Amino acid sequence: MFDYDAVIIGGGPAGLTAGLYLARAGRRTLLVDRDAPGGYLKNIALVENYPGFPEGISGAELARRMVEQSQKYGLRFETAEVTGIEVFSGTRFVSCGAGGGFTTAVVIIAGGARNKKLGVPGETELSGKGVFECALCDGGAYAGRVVAVCGGGDSGVTEALYLAKIASRVIVIEAMPRLTATAILQERLLSQPNVEVRCGARVTGITGSGKVEAIVLSYGDRTETVAVDGVLVHIGLEANTSYLEGVIPLDKEGQVIVSGTMETEVPFVLAAGDIRSGSPRQITAAVRDGTIAAISALRLLEREG
Repeated sequence: MFDYDAVIIGGGPAGLTAGLYLARAGRRTLLVDRDAPGGYLKNIALVENYPGFPEGISGAELARRMVEQSQKYGLRFETAEVTGIEVFSGTRFVSCGAGGGFTTAVVIIAGGARNKKLGVPGETELSGKGVFECALCDGGAYAGRVVAVCGGGDSGVTEALYLAKIASRVIVIEAMPRLTATAILQERLLSQPNVEVRCGARVTGITGSGKVEAIVLSYGDRTETVAVDGVLVHIGLEANTSYLEGVIPLDKEGQVIVSGTMETEVPFVLAAGDIRSGSPRQITAAVRDGTIAAISALRLLEREG
């Protein structure tokens, strides 16, 4: 007898959607996440492109509603760090820290992605001392101060817009020749009087004694040191799949390779959301993936009795 019919790894929109479908179908389903459920969604100040909310909705509120709805149908939650998946002929075992784990018929991997690091001197040393990743979580500490935002895509620009309401000055740094965020976000950013945009600039270092004091930028052969009080990093995402290497086939980006039904090459192991290969990394796409993965899981469970 398995501990659960299905174990879902990751509590973002994909995992919560899969959990909702499976629990609502009467399947004993557990969602495991090292943090509170909601994933990165709960750190987004305003979501404007999720259908049904014409005025937008805070990511935290949308995540809360997803969690509440899945709990209503019996989805169970466990806070733990997943360290591996073991696959046997008749069962799967999801191992967690401190030697614990769960047996299950089906595994759905929905662990999402984490922010990429700049990989420059000072970033690690000054993490939590001026280097941060979430404007909604930590932006209040920079009221009336100068903050650099690394990344000109949708995520970086969204963070910069939030900080523009708090900080005295926001400097957006993009390595590409131009911002890559959607047009409406660029328009909003460029209309902010306290925002400065620097494209074609690469961050080569973060300096400070015990806290962030400056950021070093490179423009080809020229370098510049700019005084700042904080550095927010949003230059892209990388999949949370280090524990899956050698177990599940991954693509060159480290994302899980799946079929159109969200199944991997390993029987009874599926993947959904930002963690799967080819994901557009949008909330609506994650919900779609979670739906497909759950329906596929239900089919597998029915087949196996």
